[in-house]
Amino acid sequence: MKIHSDIKIWKIRTIKNYPEAHNHIIVGKVLDITDSYVRLHCKTYHFGTVLNDPKDVQIGSVMERIIPWGRIEIINELPSTFDYVRSSLIADREGEVLFKDKEHMYPFATTADNI
Repeated sequence: MKIHSDIKIWKIRTIKNYPEAHNHIIVGKVLDITDSYVRLHCKTYHFGTVLNDPKDVQIGSVMERIIPWGRIEIINELPSTFDYVRSSLIADREGEVLFKDKEHMYPFATTADNI
């Protein structure tokens, strides 16, 4: 089942093969959705157990990625106009990091997300 509709920009938190790995975020445009995976044009973000500032986040390259449904923990849909390629990370206050583009600002993660 493939869905082709309006542009969807998703922020996905993925899980890895170790219990403390809930600190991987993928943000980008949904290209395909199948029964097995989601394919996105996106950037990746990785952070450790402490997230107080944007410098605590390692940012990956923009590219197409395929994420199996079994690795997706949560999806947040952002506005279709969110510029995930040129967005930046800013600190609003200690422990809160936000995505910011020219017109939007959304939570990236907070200390409560550090599992």
